[in-house]
Amino acid sequence: MSHSFSSWIKNPINVVFDGEDPDEEILLVLRRHLITNLGWVLISALFAVIPTISRVIVDSSSFNTTTVFLPELIFVLWVFWYLFTFGFILENFLSWFFNAYIVTNKRIVDMDFHGVLFRNISEAPLRNIEDVTHTISGAAQVVFNYGDVVIQTAAEKREFEFSLVPNPSVVQDVISDLVSKHKLRKND
Repeated sequence: MSHSFSSWIKNPINVVFDGEDPDEEILLVLRRHLITNLGWVLISALFAVIPTISRVIVDSSSFNTTTVFLPELIFVLWVFWYLFTFGFILENFLSWFFNAYIVTNKRIVDMDFHGVLFRNISEAPLRNIEDVTHTISGAAQVVFNYGDVVIQTAAEKREFEFSLVPNPSVVQDVISDLVSKHKLRKND
């Protein structure tokens, strides 16, 4: 069973998206690989401990903060710092969670969310897909098996890129097989 916070969800249950047809079946839901979140997670951890580290440094020195800053002001600064840190974490998590790629039995869908107020959803029917390639580059991508899948189409949007998804070779194979089946049915 796949978890809803996974980067790779095969045949998800109770997942729908805007514009989904009643007879459409979602085969894959993809997000950037979890390891790609490591950078902002480490920065968030650093943001979380900076006030404590600064307090330890100030307490170990001979500098007395209460003579320069009121304790209430220090408290307010800490609150704003942690609100900023929470906002940073929330924005990065939402960006990862809602930027999704969906492969159905009829089409591919690229859902891009930027911030909270902007979204761009592109789709291409299987009949318009001409070429599917994947790229894995760099040590981290080789070790953790993630990369980019580029889908060339004959539609207005000529290229779809599923960035930093897990198992890019499997994604390529699934989409290529769907396109082949669709073209065989069309020729029958």
